[in-house]
Amino acid sequence: MSFINYLLHNKRDNVWAVCLLLVHVVLYILLNMPFIVYMQDEAQMLAAYSPFYGAPFTLNLFNFDPSMYYATDASVIHPLKNLIGYPLSQAAHALGGNLFFLVLQSVINALSVVFIYYYLRRSGAATSLAAVFAVFFGVSSYSLFTALIPDSYPYVQLLLIFGTLYLHYSLTARKEGGALRMLPTAALAFINFGMTSTNIVPFLTAVLIGTWERVGKTVRLIVKLGVSSLLMVAAATGLQQLIFHKSWVGSWMQSLSDGGFSYVAPFSFAHHWQAFYMLLVNPVLTPTTVMNDKGLVAVVTDLAAPYPWFVHLIGGLLVLMAVLGFVRGWRSREVWMLAGYIGFALALHIVVGFGLGAFQYDMYLYAGHYLFAIFLLAARFAGQLPSLTLRRAAVVVMLICVVVTLANNYVMHGEMLEGIKQNYAEIAAVQGE
Repeated sequence: MSFINYLLHNKRDNVWAVCLLLVHVVLYILLNMPFIVYMQDEAQMLAAYSPFYGAPFTLNLFNFDPSMYYATDASVIHPLKNLIGYPLSQAAHALGGNLFFLVLQSVINALSVVFIYYYLRRSGAATSLAAVFAVFFGVSSYSLFTALIPDSYPYVQLLLIFGTLYLHYSLTARKEGGALRMLPTAALAFINFGMTSTNIVPFLTAVLIGTWERVGKTVRLIVKLGVSSLLMVAAATGLQQLIFHKSWVGSWMQSLSDGGFSYVAPFSFAHHWQAFYMLLVNPVLTPTTVMNDKGLVAVVTDLAAPYPWFVHLIGGLLVLMAVLGFVRGWRSREVWMLAGYIGFALALHIVVGFGLGAFQYDMYLYAGHYLFAIFLLAARFAGQLPSLTLRRAAVVVMLICVVVTLANNYVMHGEMLEGIKQNYAEIAAVQGE
């Protein structure tokens, strides 16, 4: 069975997918348009304070960078992103700037929701369960803000979710006597590396888990996959050098120093315990924010503000369900494939400490590399409850979580913008004295 047939063979699922796509595109555009309008109306004032080198997106939110406007940049962290960023930045300049990216990334994030739905349905989840978890993911804080900010994270997240869905297809085909399709899998590895180099680790780990048989056979397969991917990387790097007269290879040490090592710090529970909220809870339910650095006009999580009780409850419930989904299914390849994304993220950001060096500027932005896996593991736990009554109850509970999450994120979205307006007014007043 081809991947397209695997994905689209159920017409009812396709109808659900179209509805999910349209609803979320509209949701993202409507919720984020006030930010776009504000940046248009106050363009001159905001540009005077923006730390983003003249990029039209002038709000510094959660430490995201409007890097899709930095069309020619290349680094070892995002080696080949400019091959996509350059044409998109040119299109944005011609077709509406920030509004262009809002529409494009609203579609991208809505597609991520659709792929979450398809993954759960192809994993055997009931339609209601798959839909409610897809919507829960879709109304998460991270989905709302990454539709707005022209950074690479929504593109990376879509690639990771699509890759997870494709690997699930490969695993299903393998159970039916098929083999891993080398070219598309190598292409996914190449694209994941090209957009964010560290993502090659959890992706190849998932491939390894999904294809493991005898040591010799598995090693040969991974070597073939690696060689195929490296050839693609080499070809794309040559194209990058030809177009931009520079490549990520020539600046890898400098980019590690600027964007890698400078972000690393050892983890201290006493100082960094809130990192767990930044990584696991805040990307679901938008936290209270504050402008903590008037020089960088950085709007980030207010570490001094208490969390409402329902944030603890919903965030804790989702994480607990994901943990239980892993524990109940620890014998399953699919579970380990998903857990690899979360495990690698925790190892990178907590054990190695990447991001802790700029802890006060938030760690929210990294969630695109693993948040989807938390939702999928939680959904897996709900879908494997032992009785129909319990599974229906889980759907009802998740639906309540969706409503509360959407309400919280709607309110906090508006409060953030009002806070930004007030902060800039205060800055202007002080400088005008």
